[in-house]
Amino acid sequence: MHTLTTQEDSLAELLNYRIRLVNPQVITPLNIPAFSQAHATGEEKVGFCIENNGTVADSLSLEIMSGDQLIYQEQDTHHFRSSGCHLWFWDGYSDAGIMDTQTLKRSDLCLRLVAFHAGEHFIVEYPFKGKARHVDWVDVRVDRINRQVDVLMRLSFSDGGSRGRVSDFSCPDYLTLAAMAGEGVELYWSRNGHRAGDIGNGIQTEQGLFNVTVVADWHTKPAMPDFKLIGSLSERFGRSTSLKGFRRIFYNQGFYAKHITDQTNLNRFCELNFKMTAAHEIGHIILDRYGAGSFPDYSWSHKGTSTVLTQRAKRGVMMPLQGEIDLMKYADARVNRVTPADRFLRSVAAAEDVKGLIWLSAVVFNV
Repeated sequence: MHTLTTQEDSLAELLNYRIRLVNPQVITPLNIPAFSQAHATGEEKVGFCIENNGTVADSLSLEIMSGDQLIYQEQDTHHFRSSGCHLWFWDGYSDAGIMDTQTLKRSDLCLRLVAFHAGEHFIVEYPFKGKARHVDWVDVRVDRINRQVDVLMRLSFSDGGSRGRVSDFSCPDYLTLAAMAGEGVELYWSRNGHRAGDIGNGIQTEQGLFNVTVVADWHTKPAMPDFKLIGSLSERFGRSTSLKGFRRIFYNQGFYAKHITDQTNLNRFCELNFKMTAAHEIGHIILDRYGAGSFPDYSWSHKGTSTVLTQRAKRGVMMPLQGEIDLMKYADARVNRVTPADRFLRSVAAAEDVKGLIWLSAVVFNV
């Protein structure tokens, strides 16, 4: 047996196979298109030239390996046996129908060719390493058999301390706030059909309907830009923001204590409001990356419902009285008739924004 790589001068006198990367070199889960190409088809494959400059092999196999683990084995390889360059494309899925962007970015990923001739077999191993194309804080696992997408978002929080006067009420500590913020992202950015009232059903893609479940991890790097989490006992409302250099999320206990006197109700309201606020502010980072270069700015105009500079809702914009409420849109408080409790129940990241989150996980390959 001859074990060789494409970097060597020759494989053998009889069999002389080479492998090289060709376009396309990007895998985007579910072929989600870019924001500027919303009605186009995305990219979900990586291309290789399988080149034979020697004798026609008796048989041949192609395998995607991650270390010693077999990820995928191509079944139809007869046309690679003859001389010349033969194009082969891999869509990133394993034999079990799973695509995992974390696997695609492993350093030990390689394409292995095994050619057989006259009782001998020759192995060519071609390493090809993937890396994040857009952001490094999102990974996606697609199960195309069960129509399930699991999204891992690596968040980053820091302790912003507390503000305001000491009162009979106390704010949750930093670790509790971090857990709440993560739960808010998981709730409002998942679209898996688990919520009542047809809120947050799956996303429709060119490959069919998929349920999407988001998992938030705030303990692992690399992570998205950091947000300070602040517990506020002040009677003044603390405005949360995702503006670079000022990113913070307020738990406005003191402000809402002026309006809600029952401790249990106050705690419950503040928790629900904080979770939704965290999901909204973190959502700005997603929309900012996905809609980069859009005009008016997709993220900072709240998808066209607010001014960009003052961040105020446009006059007359209302939340729908039934069905989903877009997590990332603003509404004019002067005409809005949706109660906070109803908003907590019906708000969710829109399908197009969840698709944008998946698009951010794209992997690009090089040698």
